[in-house]
Formats: sequence, structure tokens, C-alpha cells
Amino acid sequence: MTFRRDLVKILSTQPRSVSSIARELGLNRRDVEDDLRHAIRSAAAAGHTLVVEPARCKQCGFLFAEDRLAKPGKCPECKGSRIFEPQIRIE
Repeated sequence: MTFRRDLVKILSTQPRSVSSIARELGLNRRDVEDDLRHAIRSAAAAGHTLVVEPARCKQCGFLFAEDRLAKPGKCPECKGSRIFEPQIRIE
């Protein structure tokens, strides 16, 4: 699918969040998330490296797991909802 190859190209230029990719392409965030997971697997099989800057709470600085690509709803530490989205890049 060429859309997934385009995702790899987009993520190779600069780090992006799932929401920013969805806005840029005019798609639903959940649809982009599904295609992104597949594109990441394809990129890894082709020898590329995935770099994820994990989601982080703006209030207390809590770092979420790197495998989480979508923005979490709440921080488990301070229960705040102001969270930086994870940034994804393929090298």
C-alpha cells in the first residue's frame, strides 16, 4: 500500500505525532494509528530504526511507555490530563 510507504517517508524527515499526521493528511487519528503500526513493522523489516520520544505529562513529567503511540488520557501519577503526545521518527 503506497499510503504506508508515504508514512515511512513522512516520519523519516522529522518526528511527528499521530494527531499531526492525521491532521496533515485529513484522516481519522485511529485510522492513521493502525496504518502507522503496520508501516513501523515494515520499516523495521527493511532495516530502519524506530525512535519514539514517549508521551510525557506536562504537570509532573511522568514518562509513558515507548510502545504507546497514541496520546494517553490521564497521567497515572498526578491524574492530570495535560500530556505531550509521543513523537515518532524512523531513521
